[in-house]
Amino acid sequence: MTDDEDAINEINALDADDRALAIHEAGHAVVARALDAEVVFVEIDVRTGNGGSRSSVFADNIKNLAVCVAGRKAEHAFAALALRSTRTEERSTHDLQQMENLLLRFPEAERCAARAASYRLAAENLTANADVVHRIADELLAREHIEGEELAGLLAAVDSA
Repeated sequence: MTDDEDAINEINALDADDRALAIHEAGHAVVARALDAEVVFVEIDVRTGNGGSRSSVFADNIKNLAVCVAGRKAEHAFAALALRSTRTEERSTHDLQQMENLLLRFPEAERCAARAASYRLAAENLTANADVVHRIADELLAREHIEGEELAGLLAAVDSA
């Protein structure tokens, strides 16, 4: 490869990672809203590869698990998987740690069923709201932080599956 081709490939890989980050965080926000949580903000930082959202916590830990797994599930569902980078691994590790902590709240015999139910709930709500996930991801890529009325407007189109 030439130096120009290498540079183009590197830029494309960074763009794919940024898109995966935006889809990931949009997935968390959309599933939280679909399950009737108030979502306060969603954000990404393309420089660091970090992102986050803030939403209300459910009394039902299956719903909390569904929101937790929704980010990675969204990346898979919408073919936004980035090349494995340190940033992507850190995102996955954080969500995995949170999921493990939530699963510990269940009796050991119920953990497998709880995990399966949460993945199913996340997948159903992501599928039902794919257009909203993409709109929020596009907005995040444009300005990195969405909150208040603007976020409420975007999430108003969310349907519960």
